[in-house]
Amino acid sequence: MKVRDILLAFLVFVCFAAFGFWYTYAPQPPAQTEAEEILPAAKETVIEKETQMVYQYYYTDDDITKEQKEPAQDYLVGLDRRQLESIFQGWQLIYFSPEKVILRCSVEGVSTESYLLGIFEGYLAVYCEKEGQQITLTEKTDIPVTALPLEEQQQLQEGIRVNGEENLAKLLSDYTS
Repeated sequence: MKVRDILLAFLVFVCFAAFGFWYTYAPQPPAQTEAEEILPAAKETVIEKETQMVYQYYYTDDDITKEQKEPAQDYLVGLDRRQLESIFQGWQLIYFSPEKVILRCSVEGVSTESYLLGIFEGYLAVYCEKEGQQITLTEKTDIPVTALPLEEQQQLQEGIRVNGEENLAKLLSDYTS
């Protein structure tokens, strides 16, 4: 019986030694510091100055979708998804990221109603663009281009395409407000 007790004590000792060895040298996950335990808040997705705005116009009469791409205008920079949807009521928000925003609206009519905002004699002007015809001056507004931000002045020099009278009226009201 004495041999059996010694053998049992030896086995218990070996088991504890093996467990201690494994516990000490087994790979352990790194301990978290207090700084790692406090996770930073996720960055809110907003429109940035470099965001590409894509406006899609779906014409119900001829089932054509036209796109207009432009950089985000100053008044859109910093807006989140909810704020943008409140501004563009009646539009579908198709895609939203800091790199690109896609908005779509349905326009009753045919897709040939196309306008070009530009400059005429130093003022914001509206040109009509019809398929197969020249671009003609439709309206010279009383908005001096010099009163607009430099970036918008440059966009107007290149010409801003607008599809449909409804969208033209909305854009012109943005310039007057």
